[in-house]
Amino acid sequence: MRSRSAGTRSTGMRSALRTAPALAALAALLLVLGGCGDSGPTAYGPGDRAITVDAGEKFTLEVPANPALGQNWYLASPHPDKGVVTCQGRREEEDGGDEDVVGSGGGAQFFDLTARAHGKTTVKLLFCPYGRCHSADEAAAGRVPTATAPPKDSDQEAAVYLYTITVR
Repeated sequence: MRSRSAGTRSTGMRSALRTAPALAALAALLLVLGGCGDSGPTAYGPGDRAITVDAGEKFTLEVPANPALGQNWYLASPHPDKGVVTCQGRREEEDGGDEDVVGSGGGAQFFDLTARAHGKTTVKLLFCPYGRCHSADEAAAGRVPTATAPPKDSDQEAAVYLYTITVR
């Protein structure tokens, strides 16, 4: 009887050891998936021209760009009211494409903002395609039209995009 119960314990132990890695993997997967809902600040695209956020909220203006081809965006003057919204900086990401061919992929530039206090302000972004301008100040010297639709790959001229930000 003793050997039988020892054998049962041994078999039970081996079974538990075999399932332990599977349970650990499942627990890790649940932790990863659980974190997917908290992906950071809300991102708004060029089609989102009227944005409402709460005071203290961090959010991002995400615009399509391919810096390798000279497509860039700049925060233009007049800058937003700093009492209502502050810009934390600009960053970019490139994605896809053939790594051996410059500019073959897409990408985006991001303007990270923080809503400070109740109010309304305008964020003015300047789109400079294909090296047409190299700064917001340079473009301001010439007449730049205000765009009414999101930029397309075929856009060849600089344009200003206005975002009305309401902080509640």
